[in-house]
This record gives sequence, structure tokens and C-alpha cells, in this order.
Amino acid sequence: MKKRLAGTALAAAMLLSACSFGASAEDRLSDVIGTIQEKEKPFLEAQEKMASLEKEEFGKFNEMMELTQEDREELSALAGEADESADERLGLLEEGKEALDNARKELSGLDEIGKDDEDPVREAVGKLKQSMSDRYDAHEEFSEVYEKAAVMQKDLYSLATDEEADFQTIQEKVEAVNKGNAEVTAAANAFNEATEAVNTVKKETYATIGDTEEN
Repeated sequence: MKKRLAGTALAAAMLLSACSFGASAEDRLSDVIGTIQEKEKPFLEAQEKMASLEKEEFGKFNEMMELTQEDREELSALAGEADESADERLGLLEEGKEALDNARKELSGLDEIGKDDEDPVREAVGKLKQSMSDRYDAHEEFSEVYEKAAVMQKDLYSLATDEEADFQTIQEKVEAVNKGNAEVTAAANAFNEATEAVNTVKKETYATIGDTEEN
């Protein structure tokens, strides 16, 4: 059964290849971009979940800051929930990174579009590939600072329930977390700008291909 199914999958793949043979540069570009977007879906889903967790976690942290050591049971419960939330966010971050890594591998499909086409198309597709690669680089930088910030947040949650932790120690950790959050915001903005740049270059690439194919 497995061999027969594998053969069926191979035949289907060959059929798809045959269908794309001789397709226009615009169609081939749409195919590659469509594949990349499909690979990125888990990343987008992870981002939504992370944003939701961050909002809830922030609320828990604010509640923690309003409690005293006398409210030990409630404080410990909130800290535990916040810590689990941070772990979940880090897991989602890894899922998102993996999805973008898989999507990035599909950039090689752009090389096949440009190599046999006219110079304007080749240059436009090359520019698009570079822009998309820059976006993935920006996300790698975001992931690095996000992970560091999340670890510091977990340390802060632990400190909040430590009876021996003094105010000065907690205050210093809060300042470190705030600094880390600022770095995350800056990295997120850079990634969003890179995403906007990709969208702009993508439109320019389609326009270039359209002009070339009309002439």
C-alpha cells in the first residue's frame, strides 16, 4: 500500500510540473509566492497566539505588582501562570522560526524565474528575493531579542515570589525587563518595515513582468 501511494504522489508531482512548464513569468512568480505564503501560515498563527498571551500575561504581572508578600498564595499562583505563559510564548516563537525557515528555503524557486527571462525581469526578481531574505534576517534578530526578554521576564516572576529578594533587586530586574521590551519593540518595528518593503518590491516586480510581457 505504501509503495502504491508513493507512486501516486510522484505521478501527481510530475503532473504539476508539466502544468507549470511554459507558464508565464507572472504565473511562475505567483506559484512561488503562493508556496512561500503557505509555508508561513504557522508563523502567522503563532504570532496571533503570542500576542494574546502577552496581553494576558501583562495583566497578571500588573496584578502581581499590586500584591504584597502577605498575599503569598495568590502571588505564587499568578507568578506560576505568568511563567507558564512565557514558556508557551517561547514555544510559539520556535514554531514561528521553523515556519519562516521552511519558507525561506522556497526562495530558491525565484532563481528559476529570472535566469531565462529578460534583464528587467531578472533584476526585479533578484531584488524581490533579496528583500524577502532581508525580512527573514530581520525576524531572526527579532527572535533573538524576544527570547532574551522572555527569559528576563521569567526571572522577574521568580523574584516576585522570593521572600529574600529585596526591593532594589526587583527594581533592577524590572528596569532590565523594560529595556528588553524596548529592544523587542524596535526589532518588531524593523521586521514590520521589512515586511512592508517586501510588499512594495513585490508589486514592482509584478509591474515589471507585466510591462515586459506586453512588449
